[in-house]
Order: sequence, then structure tokens, then C-alpha cells
Amino acid sequence: MSDETNNEVTEMETTMETEASTPELDLSSPEVKKMMESMVADQLAQMKENMNKMSKQRDDAMKKAVELEEAAKAAKLEKLEAEGKTSEALQMKLDEALARVEALNGVNTQLTRDHTVDRILGDHQFRNATAKEMAKSQIIQELKQDAEGAWVHATGASLSEFVQAFAKDEENAFLFKPKQSTGAAAMQQVGSDGQVPKSNKPITEMSFEDFLREDSSRPSNDFGF
Repeated sequence: MSDETNNEVTEMETTMETEASTPELDLSSPEVKKMMESMVADQLAQMKENMNKMSKQRDDAMKKAVELEEAAKAAKLEKLEAEGKTSEALQMKLDEALARVEALNGVNTQLTRDHTVDRILGDHQFRNATAKEMAKSQIIQELKQDAEGAWVHATGASLSEFVQAFAKDEENAFLFKPKQSTGAAAMQQVGSDGQVPKSNKPITEMSFEDFLREDSSRPSNDFGF
């Protein structure tokens, strides 16, 4: 057997021994859950930091563009007035005023949209403020206004329906707090007398767990059964 083959066999045996010696993680243990929660929180924090950096870069670029545009408009207006083109200068001022009004209306519309989204998102439990902002950002990108000015999903679905679907999407589960387990759904309630109520199901339709549970609730006779 060649040295290369021996090396491959040795590596395979080492891998098998490592896998066999590695204990399986109990995903239901508090330690593992805490570790997973910490990992998700770290990922959210990193994503928030990246979003903040991108937002700052975008805001700086927009601010610079606005400053250049304002400077160009001022120079053009000064030139028109210097040349005695009063009507053109007045029209330019009017256009500028109308543009400002439209911008203010746009800001008001965005504030109304954001307030509506915040109100609906308030019914859901997010991991933290960062997760909520991420969800809000994704949701807003898919909204539009209908003929009456109400905010709806691009498909025409209502905002409430869209948010509900968004919250149920497994890909977005990391944004929300995990639901607390209330125990197995098949568990029966214990009555006031401390006895488990009997099932009306025939024994042929009972699961093995149901049979044991109901059988344990039956009083034993003098012979112990």
C-alpha cells in the first residue's frame, strides 16, 4: 500500500474518531438556547452597524449633492437677474418654491407611512430595537399607496395582512422573540379533583400516550388493578 493511501486511511480514521468523540448538542438545553440567542444578538448588532454606516454614507452623499445643486441654482438665478431677465428669474423662484412644497408633502407622507407601520408592528414582539428597525425597513420597501392614499402592499394586500405574513415567514423568524413553549398540545388539563378527565375516544383510536394517561387516572380495585 502506497504512502498516499496510508495517509488517506489515517486521515479518515482520525475524522471518524473525532466525530465519534464529539458529543451531540442538546438544542433544548438552556445553555444551548442562551448561546444561540447570543449569536443571533451579535449578528443583529453587526447588521445594525453596517446599516448605520451605509445610511451615513448615503446621507453624506445626498447632502453634498443638494449643496452642489443649491449652489448651481443660486448662480443661475444671479446670472438671470444680472442680465435683466426678470420673468425668467421669477419663474425660477416659483419653480423652486413649488419644489419645496412638494418635498414637504413627501416628508409628511413618509411620516404618516412610518407611523402606520410602527403602530402595526407594535403588536409583535421583536428581539430588540435593531430587529424592529430591520423589519420596518424591509416592509416599507414593499409598500405603495392605493387610490385613496392608504398604504398597502405592492400586491394590493392590506398592510396588516402583509405584516402578519411577514411575521410568519420562517426567514424572518430571527427578528422576533421565540415563542414560549406551553407544553405538548396533547396534554390534558387536570380537573379540580386532581384527576385527568377521561377521553371520549374509543380505545382503538387512542395513542399509546393517551391510553397510559387515561389508564393511570382509573381507580384501582382491591387487587391493585
